[in-house]
Amino acid sequence: MKLPRLIRKVAKTVVRSVPVLRRQILFSTDYRVLSGIDEAKTAAASSGGWLAARTVARQQRAYENLIAAMKQGEPRLDFSVAAEAVAATEIARPRLLEVGCGSGYYSEVLATLLPGGVEYTGIDYSDAMIARARTRYPTVSFEVADATRLPYADGAFDIVFNGVSLMHIIDYQAAIREAARVAARYCIFHTVPVFDAHRTTFLRKYAYGAPVVEVVFNKQELISICQDAGLRLEREWSCIPYDVQEATGHHSATETYLFSKATKP
Repeated sequence: MKLPRLIRKVAKTVVRSVPVLRRQILFSTDYRVLSGIDEAKTAAASSGGWLAARTVARQQRAYENLIAAMKQGEPRLDFSVAAEAVAATEIARPRLLEVGCGSGYYSEVLATLLPGGVEYTGIDYSDAMIARARTRYPTVSFEVADATRLPYADGAFDIVFNGVSLMHIIDYQAAIREAARVAARYCIFHTVPVFDAHRTTFLRKYAYGAPVVEVVFNKQELISICQDAGLRLEREWSCIPYDVQEATGHHSATETYLFSKATKP
């Protein structure tokens, strides 16, 4: 066995065997299925995961290399799919609201990959995330806000873009309704983890070393909720691999969905 291969094997064994180390190094670890929405609410209330400054810093560090690769002409698949979904609306420089923007990196992704860019606003419920976003992107508009109670008028944005946050919103039905209300023309739900046949499932995991709650959706249920909110599915894309089969016994994947308003203003 060649030395580099041996080193990688030993390192992998160590990371797997030491939970604290594993949680610090890997993006997502230690998945556990929750019994339902009540346990999910309790778990979320007891965890400050996305609110913690160190979680924010770890997320930013994780994405810095991805942003650098994108700027060298090698965007990761989820970055490319996000830009393709926005471009598919055929709106020149759309007014775009990102719900759950985190540290704001998608403002840079869309500005880089879309020739005309977007008129971007980002919101997140985490003060720490928004503080980091404002520091990193001082000319971009960011606000602290709740995805289930958006502080904007009906139809305030051409596109509401839910980048990677729907999977972390326990009251996802309310978040979808609010996205549909605030969108004038389109909603994009991006990198959403889905099961083809298994029921919608709540899980607890560690993200960037912090305990958080996650939702993996039954695909048809998710589409039905969006339709009930007045949205019509226009296109869907396969996105980055994401399989929680080890924790749930069922294979999952991530997909991106472009919905139009069923009745345009």
